[in-house]
Amino acid sequence: MPYRTSLEEIARNLWWSWNPQASSIFQQIAPELWSPLHHNPLAILRRVSDARLRLAFSDAALRRRLEDALGQLRTYLRADDTWTARHGLALHGHRIAYLCAEFGLHESLPLYSGGLGVLAGDHIKTASDLGLPLVAIGLRYPEGYFRQHINAGGWQEESYPPIPWDDVPATLVERDGQPLRVDIPYRDRHIHAHIWHLAIGRVPLYLLDTDVPGNNADDRSIGGRLYSGDNTTRIRQEIILGIGAVRALRALDIDADIHHLNEGHCAFAALELIRERMDGGQSWEEATLAVRDELLFTTHTPVPAGHDRFPGDLVRTHLTATLDAIPVPEKDLLALGRVDPDDDDEPFCMTVLGLKLASATNGVSRLHGHVTRTMWKDLWPERAVDDVPVGHVTNGIHVETFMHPRLRTLLDDRWPREWQNALLEPYRWARIVEDIPVDELLELKRAMRNDLFHYLRHRAAVEGGVHGLTLGDTHDDHGGDVLTIGFARRFATYKRGAMLFWDRERAVRLFGDADRPMRIIFAGKAHPKDREGKELIQRIINITRDPAFAGRVIFVENYDLAVARALVSGVDVWLNTPRRPREASGTSGQKVNMHAGINASILDGWWVEGHDGTNGFAIGDEEEPEAAEVQDRRDVEALMTVFEQHILPEFHAGDTPGTGEAWVNRMRSSMSTLPPRFSSRRMVADYAQKYYAHLGRGR
Repeated sequence: MPYRTSLEEIARNLWWSWNPQASSIFQQIAPELWSPLHHNPLAILRRVSDARLRLAFSDAALRRRLEDALGQLRTYLRADDTWTARHGLALHGHRIAYLCAEFGLHESLPLYSGGLGVLAGDHIKTASDLGLPLVAIGLRYPEGYFRQHINAGGWQEESYPPIPWDDVPATLVERDGQPLRVDIPYRDRHIHAHIWHLAIGRVPLYLLDTDVPGNNADDRSIGGRLYSGDNTTRIRQEIILGIGAVRALRALDIDADIHHLNEGHCAFAALELIRERMDGGQSWEEATLAVRDELLFTTHTPVPAGHDRFPGDLVRTHLTATLDAIPVPEKDLLALGRVDPDDDDEPFCMTVLGLKLASATNGVSRLHGHVTRTMWKDLWPERAVDDVPVGHVTNGIHVETFMHPRLRTLLDDRWPREWQNALLEPYRWARIVEDIPVDELLELKRAMRNDLFHYLRHRAAVEGGVHGLTLGDTHDDHGGDVLTIGFARRFATYKRGAMLFWDRERAVRLFGDADRPMRIIFAGKAHPKDREGKELIQRIINITRDPAFAGRVIFVENYDLAVARALVSGVDVWLNTPRRPREASGTSGQKVNMHAGINASILDGWWVEGHDGTNGFAIGDEEEPEAAEVQDRRDVEALMTVFEQHILPEFHAGDTPGTGEAWVNRMRSSMSTLPPRFSSRRMVADYAQKYYAHLGRGR
């Protein structure tokens, strides 16, 4: 039927994931399926009958919305007046291949674990918005990342339900009626991979799948789960990702002139590119120089322990086919992954491989660029730290993905052709924010806060797993009188998630103040092998059960993009307490700004660049004591002082909490000064102008 055909066209392109007008059509067709199917249009379309569609579209308004959404999608896909075209950024006619181990696109597709994946998803969505000639490649994990469950003892447990790939808008790439196959050399054999295609707006995302006929059982299971298994599983996945990505591009007849390696997981691609050129007759020196000219390497990891390292024997065993195919001494090849090329006992590091073979390397914030230069200075012993060739592009977020529909409606109604472009012009964006009347801004914030608690109550009733939520709390229905804090991210110990409770006596006073009430909402997962991270979650679960904090500390299980969108739009304050300088960038707080939320953060990652004294709160200063315990003591004192002397007094000033002049000015400053500087439009534009436009010119 015609409605199904039109709906299918929309559902098959993840453009709907950042267009609420399009996705809301599917929600209206089957509202009872929307949450259980993780807000997935294709899953809904596969479950509703033609009769139900005819009934739904007997509504003329819904028919008009469908026609309008379909028109928007088609116009978007064929538009040639893109940012890239307007800025004359021809990129020398080259195409960019963007490689990453994970992509956070939508909660219905759990191919991400945290910030790296969400950043990668935002990058390719924005490349589509800007019209960049980019293609993305990753792995198709049958089970993806784990679902989190907190047991009765407060301990995180993991499960890996299979991703329902029939509900994913992915298409198996075929040629002559058969699946297109990539053969990846591995030890004494080849591992076969099929290629799946997903449309992310204008950008194609290709996922390599080894669960195919012709592979043995061990090889079929290589890509089963994201970031699980031992070193052997990890290196096998990274061989498929790196070497397989290059071979997939060839099989797809895609001539990528620029390869952007997003983290070290995909760095084996550089070796495959060198092998190709040497097979074509180039010398080692010629091939290495040519490949360097087309490689950009982005590192996200600010601590030495976070970089993938493999014993030399493991690399020799699993990368034998590639090492043998490059006519260079094995010692020289393995030296590419070692800081000291003469130390045969040094593990092979994927980050070192990327640093040595890419002509351009960047960290993901200004501070992280400095940390990276310091960390890897030994690779350039003749240079001062500031001269180490590592730059930075500060991360940003895809605004449309995380923007609350209420805010989107306001902007679309009043500035329909201006607000998105204004994200690249801070002055224009600030004028838009200043033109929103105070009463309207406050009402918008109240409504978004209420929506957050409606979401939490619904989630608690349908799925469970919302710890500490008092369903009958009337404050939750009115939203304006309780300061609401958010803390949601991966539970690594350096992020110090429970810092607000380290001084229990002061925490009890803060949360027990009846005249200045506040609450905090936590969400996040610990890596399955991170016992300390799990202990931290357990401590927070126990705090939700502590009578001293009853109804004021909440933990939401199974943090995903849906939880993130609800939290970042509804909270008043976003808390971030990493041990500086271990936060490479951190993007969760960037999602709060456009919703008139306020950051309270250690001066780490992006916040060092964003904080100006008027648009949020700094916890502590930029000094970094050598001893972690000294830093912890100073930071917890600074944190409690900020809440006691600044956040709570400002929020609760005046007759109505959250509406005092100082607080409103801070809300407006956060909303006007930060989104343009920390949007992925600015980020991808930086990559294009700073790196992409200058790579691949040697071809």
